[in-house]
Amino acid sequence: MARPKQKLTYLAGAPDGTIHQKSAEREIRAVEVVIRVTHSGLCGTDVHDRTAGCGLGHEGVGIVDKVGSEVTAVAVGQRVGWGIQHASCGRCRECLTGYRQCCPESRGQKYGEREQGAFGDYVVKHQDFVFPIPDAIESKHAGPLNCAGITVYEALRVADTQPSDRVGVVGLGGLGHLAVMYARAMGCDVVVFSGTEAKRPDAMALGATEFCLLPPADKGAGAGAARDLPGGVNVNVNVMLLCGGTLPDFDIIMPLLARRATIVPLVIQTKPLVIPYMLLLLGGHRIIGSTEATRENHVQALRFAARHSIKPWIVEFPMNVEGLTTALAALESGKVRYRAVLSRET
Repeated sequence: MARPKQKLTYLAGAPDGTIHQKSAEREIRAVEVVIRVTHSGLCGTDVHDRTAGCGLGHEGVGIVDKVGSEVTAVAVGQRVGWGIQHASCGRCRECLTGYRQCCPESRGQKYGEREQGAFGDYVVKHQDFVFPIPDAIESKHAGPLNCAGITVYEALRVADTQPSDRVGVVGLGGLGHLAVMYARAMGCDVVVFSGTEAKRPDAMALGATEFCLLPPADKGAGAGAARDLPGGVNVNVNVMLLCGGTLPDFDIIMPLLARRATIVPLVIQTKPLVIPYMLLLLGGHRIIGSTEATRENHVQALRFAARHSIKPWIVEFPMNVEGLTTALAALESGKVRYRAVLSRET
């Protein structure tokens, strides 16, 4: 018997970076759901992928419109969300132990799903990669929580963050501002490290307990610069989340750590990570790479946000060619404070 099909209209980039509306038809497998999109957040990954020719948008929120015959996780009419990952093998050690985001066959956005995206009218998703949105979270806020939110929550969990810990957030942007809110809601003191003094008021408004202005990384300040920061070498950060678009100067960062601290890089970065070896060794520090969340932590991150009223600071745009073009330009120029969200209801 032939599988049913769903017509999709979505926004995609082109090799020259322009945005176009495209259409496709997608088969619906028995384990898949059709979702009518209402909102989607805009991520830095969309900037990287805008010339790849694929459908853009992966911080989606919408209403389940149809379900395959074997779907049990969600129901028609339910409000759901999804993140960048849409497939894994389900058989490897990582998948079987819950860490499907580390699966060698993990797939996201432009890999395997090029002809659909959250910037569209409908998407077709495997039920295992779709998550119910708690009633307390508005759809416009749920989009960024399905990517940036779950990412920082996962990082805090893999670092085994405790309420008594001091959490450092390097870079106050789309990821960093949510990291501040999640860490504060966990009961932690939060120190924001930024190279921009103008971020100080926002850091404090988000719940940070301290703000430290970092010297420019390209000035060759070296380890001595740490002594000139507020709090000096006694900042004693237990968990340091690297949320900025560029890597920090670790000659400055390392002396700010408490002993046996955990550093968690979160942002996709192609430059090499250069760490002062002896400071890492003698301090007993560990570095843990972290990207998307496990399925368990995805669900927990949303529930935690609902319980603690965590809402990303957003700027809304209409979900059309002009809206996405404008939003991408704003994101690339640093004018988005702090997450852009496209809405079909705007």
